[in-house]
Amino acid sequence: MAKLAGILALVTVIAAGATYYIPLNIFSVQQKPEQAPQKVYDYYIIMDEDTGETLMYVPLVVSVGDELISEKNKRYRVVKVEGNQAYARFVEDLNLEQYKNAGRQ
Repeated sequence: MAKLAGILALVTVIAAGATYYIPLNIFSVQQKPEQAPQKVYDYYIIMDEDTGETLMYVPLVVSVGDELISEKNKRYRVVKVEGNQAYARFVEDLNLEQYKNAGRQ
């Protein structure tokens, strides 16, 4: 009986020591590091990333993922912002004629 009590005491000491040395946050979820805030400019120039053609000047903050429709009815999505210049990638041609009659019904 005394031998069993000694073994239990030893196991308890080992478990307590292991708990002390094993970090408790080993399974915690790591947060993504926060990105530095983007500097805000008075206006942004949005350009086609392939041709370099200026699509638009806007007095709004532009972010990656924003979309625009050019005066030629082409849809673009912003893929990169450097300073006050944003680069947009062509997505599709739009046919706006189909929407003109839909609003009159």
